[in-house]
Amino acid sequence: MTLSIALRGDTARFPGNTLPALRSASRAGADLVKVDVHLTLDGYPVLADERVVAAPGSPPRPVGELTLAELAATRDDLERRVPTLMEVLAEYGDAPPPLLLDAAAPEAALAADALLRAYGFGDRVLFTGSTEALGALRARSPGARLMLAWDRPGPPPEEATRSLRPEYLGMHYTLLTRELVGEMHRFGYLVTAWTVNDFPEMARVLGMGVDALATERIEDLVSLTRSRERGEHAADPA
Repeated sequence: MTLSIALRGDTARFPGNTLPALRSASRAGADLVKVDVHLTLDGYPVLADERVVAAPGSPPRPVGELTLAELAATRDDLERRVPTLMEVLAEYGDAPPPLLLDAAAPEAALAADALLRAYGFGDRVLFTGSTEALGALRARSPGARLMLAWDRPGPPPEEATRSLRPEYLGMHYTLLTRELVGEMHRFGYLVTAWTVNDFPEMARVLGMGVDALATERIEDLVSLTRSRERGEHAADPA
């Protein structure tokens, strides 16, 4: 079974990293939703792009320079409101949230991890992000679930994986071949392909044997993965 990953939620219908986008992706059948986690000036992990508009007509500012209250004031549209990670966890109740948390900064990664542990979800949610952020998570816990993004041809060198011990390797789909996927499987890694939005390319990459595929067209991907599970051939929706 290949996991379907919705990048920032169902961005075909809603702004990314928002609660409506996450809900829509879950309804569409996404196995995981990849969201971007940043830390506000007053220490709240939130889902947002790295830069947001501080106020209408003003220049963008980094999330880390804004308090949660200031961040809330940047968007008056409820569908575009920046949610806290705590709000997102509440959406999923007592079950581990089907999230892939992408944290660029170690502080954001550790704050998100601490919140997950407070909810009883320690080491049960997949993280990706900078090597510094992943290193901080690995230093905290030997059981942390990590995905290392690798953006060069071929598998990462041993020194890049020895300390992090990632569960998944994530690569842009144009760098992947069936042979490379097989090689990484032999090294003991699961393979994620990103970002595949073209339907025929989705089918081609799935045929390489990847373990997960990330897209901005989650409904198309879910229809394809489900038809493959049934042994059918899905039609190109375009």
